[in-house]
Amino acid sequence: MSQVSAASLPAFADADGHPDIETCAAEAPNDTRLASGRVVAVDPAAGRITLDYRPLPLLPEGGVRAFTVEDPTVLKGLGAGDRVRFEVERDGRGFVVTRLENSN
Repeated sequence: MSQVSAASLPAFADADGHPDIETCAAEAPNDTRLASGRVVAVDPAAGRITLDYRPLPLLPEGGVRAFTVEDPTVLKGLGAGDRVRFEVERDGRGFVVTRLENSN
């Protein structure tokens, strides 16, 4: 079994040993904005995904909606019925999924 020394770990404290909150926040993914949903359909060629989701701050009505995906490569391996976590942002008059994670 190998041992890990503290020197090999990233520094998350200042010179006085106090936690460096900005560094910790930059390193940790922000999952608080991720919503949960279920995949209804995937159209990789069009870069679109249809999700069944609960109400979100940006979309308070909830329901089923087709979204454009910022990076269509995240659709690979997804299919109807898969549970996902996602982040959506307004894009002009529509909405775009900017982050998508498979929750299965």
